[in-house]
Amino acid sequence: MPLLTESPPKGIEKVLEAAVSELVGHGAIAHGARARPAVSMPLRIHNLGADAIASGKGLSAAQSTGWISTLTSNGEVRGTIELVPRRAARKGAAAPDGLRFGGYTTGALQRALAGAIETVEKSAGRNEIQIAVLRVPALYLLALWLKDSGGDRLVPIAPCPPSLKAGESYPAERALAALAPAAKAVLEGDDARN
Repeated sequence: MPLLTESPPKGIEKVLEAAVSELVGHGAIAHGARARPAVSMPLRIHNLGADAIASGKGLSAAQSTGWISTLTSNGEVRGTIELVPRRAARKGAAAPDGLRFGGYTTGALQRALAGAIETVEKSAGRNEIQIAVLRVPALYLLALWLKDSGGDRLVPIAPCPPSLKAGESYPAERALAALAPAAKAVLEGDDARN
């Protein structure tokens, strides 16, 4: 069974297509004459602050920031495209209408993210697994956020903080507890984050 994701907003395909066209048109992505770059299924992306980890709030404190999609060309991962709400939602206000291009990022982290998604998809079998992406900017962590009948799990993407092992699936509470000392150090202004 394929991985499940929150239903993307209506029109996301057009925004992704426009972003790819702009990236190709401006030379940010080179592609062969045979194949146009392709984008993966968009995944919801959430940010979690060091303060939420340090105080033990858990994943309930994660805030959705938009959608992320992997871009490939000629079978090679070129990077990720992030789409964000057209305008920021005020606290307590309805979700904003529409999405816009938020950024294009290339590098080893994006290739590792695509590889981790592929690994989870292959290992899922017949299990229903909802997938999203979790980012903890203060700790330089990017992880897959998996939800299934067993609860929430996090799969860190390499490179990740030394308290976690990239590619290993952790119960979310255990992963966040392992990150708590580094989160507290960041909040205290300690440069030894990891």
